[in-house]
Amino acid sequence: MEELIKLSKLVTAYLSNNGLITQEKKQNSKEGLFITNLKNGKYLSDTEAAKDLYNSDANDVRYKMLKHRLKRKLYSSLYFIDYNKVKWPDHLQKEQECISLIHHAHILKNEFEYNLVENLANKILAIALQYSFTDLQITALELKALSYSELGLVKKYYKVVDELEEALIKKQYEREALTLFQTFNLKLKKSVKTRREFLPELLKIIDRLEELWSLGKTFSLFQSYYRVYIGYHEQQGNFSKLVDITLDAVKLVEEGVINPNRFNLSFNNYILVYAHLRASNLQNGLKYAEMYLPLYPQSSPNWFAYMENYFLLAVHAKQYELGQLLLQKVFDNTSFSRILTTAKERWKLYQLYFRLVAPNKSFYKDRNNPYLLSLPEYSKDKQGFNVAILILQFIYFLENGDAEALLYRIESLKKYILTHLKDVFSLRSKLFLKLLMLTVTEDFNPKSCEIKGAKILEKLQEAPTPGDAFAEIEIIPYEHLWEIILRILHERENKV
Repeated sequence: MEELIKLSKLVTAYLSNNGLITQEKKQNSKEGLFITNLKNGKYLSDTEAAKDLYNSDANDVRYKMLKHRLKRKLYSSLYFIDYNKVKWPDHLQKEQECISLIHHAHILKNEFEYNLVENLANKILAIALQYSFTDLQITALELKALSYSELGLVKKYYKVVDELEEALIKKQYEREALTLFQTFNLKLKKSVKTRREFLPELLKIIDRLEELWSLGKTFSLFQSYYRVYIGYHEQQGNFSKLVDITLDAVKLVEEGVINPNRFNLSFNNYILVYAHLRASNLQNGLKYAEMYLPLYPQSSPNWFAYMENYFLLAVHAKQYELGQLLLQKVFDNTSFSRILTTAKERWKLYQLYFRLVAPNKSFYKDRNNPYLLSLPEYSKDKQGFNVAILILQFIYFLENGDAEALLYRIESLKKYILTHLKDVFSLRSKLFLKLLMLTVTEDFNPKSCEIKGAKILEKLQEAPTPGDAFAEIEIIPYEHLWEIILRILHERENKV
């Protein structure tokens, strides 16, 4: 049933007007009713469908035959998918076009129409070369070699065979590179511990991928090298390396070394801006963020993801007027309600943090947001926003002068440090939580906190930026947060 539900939704959403299922739905038939109800989510099991359609059970022969017939038609209807409706990137549509042409060519080959096969092979080859599809290039050359052999065209045959040998060597390189990339990708889906253990092996993999790219110079070879290189240096916290490779990639695309029809500039721009943020190259990051923002449709999830980095760049650079403008744009965007719940929670957390530095406080009507008092459950393997929420809760009670709640949180912070912040990549968070505890042990005395916190602050400033896989997010840099906390302490002292 799950297979039918998925197929029915796909086919009915993206089918062209001449599709088999479209024609069937025009008739008041069992098949038309079945597919409509599947698409609308009426049936979750065979039992429900059989009961509704035949007032019987799932073992009814009539239902089984209907289900078999519909499944066959749904798969056949995939031939009639309208790629404009799917809104696939251009290169995926062209790849699918080649696959359709190959299907036609094999039918003609079996009918011994070799001149027609050659014509289709030339069309396939032209698209394959334009979009750097090595596997499709090989198929096209194989079809041409077969045609020339059968037609007795000696010179053309040997020329194609030479081209085919060259393409096969490149495909061999691509197969090795893809295996290395897939191994890397598989390891990334494991635990943080497994990823850390795998990191030393990655240098050898990156070197081999770079070597393969230099040998074959195909898009797929570059893509495997590019993704693994980014993944490794992101894990290691070498964000300046990410800046280098993303800028190099743009240059290679402009020079035509990397196929512009296949390269994902949106992803590259996202990583470029993100890398500037994590490398604390804030002014250049803001320049690129502004430059590339118009390339992202405001209704797309990618726009919201891109805006996160843009907003954080503004906050880290203390450009709070810009930060407030960006935050307002996000919450005013009518598509905000459609983004993932996790993304909404991040934006709400950003908004609560920005309250601490916002130039226009009227934007924050509900200062006593109950969200501050709850600690959502996140993956134990990737701490995510736990520290960010703990810090925000602490500042909330500090602003409200709730000494009792702060004393209680001292013990919670100590336990959290011992349990979750034992690794090197947690050093910055660990040091900042110690600064928070210092405010309580020094009885909220701003001068004493500033003096005794100086050594901890110095260690914090010297601590390396951790890699993305292990890092707690700093919505406002810890150094800036410490300035805010000292200011709160001074205000508290002046009120007494």
